[in-house]
Amino acid sequence: MALVMQLICQGETLANRNSQFPFDAPLTETSVSRVHELKKCVGPFSKIWTAPDLPARQTTCELGLEGESVPELMEPSYGSWTSIPIKQIIEQEHEAFQCWLSGDAPPGGENIAQVMARTRTWLSQRIADQGCQCAIVSSAVIRAIVIQLLDAPASSFQLIDIHPLSMTLLRSNGKRWHLNLTPFS
Repeated sequence: MALVMQLICQGETLANRNSQFPFDAPLTETSVSRVHELKKCVGPFSKIWTAPDLPARQTTCELGLEGESVPELMEPSYGSWTSIPIKQIIEQEHEAFQCWLSGDAPPGGENIAQVMARTRTWLSQRIADQGCQCAIVSSAVIRAIVIQLLDAPASSFQLIDIHPLSMTLLRSNGKRWHLNLTPFS
């Protein structure tokens, strides 16, 4: 039996709603309501993983699940840009922002290659697992996983939209991962 890994994007936070670089902000009230609607569409899982960040832990809890916290799945570090409105960074640090769009790290933060490396390590440890598992993480972590599975350049990170509470399905045949766009079964 192969492994199915359902990546569930954590719910929307105030940082998302206010177009700020992420910080450990709680879920919005609207997102909590939407999580409860999603509850009937997930599981059962043989193993549940979660990012250690507050929004991922809250999403896990609101789904009625308990997951193992994994540091490799945490939201990328945005360094000195953490919680700053994106518009402000564009205006005040335009050149650095353009470099970040290409995959560089924000000042004092993590670059996309670093996020890809840590998620790759975690994913490679799961490849021979069996059953149906899930990981509840940020959109940035899902994008990092997707671009590495596609062997795409770090600059493609910004070209993928992952919406809060969306699901991305991966399958492993025990040797490699496949991005699967069919409905979860």
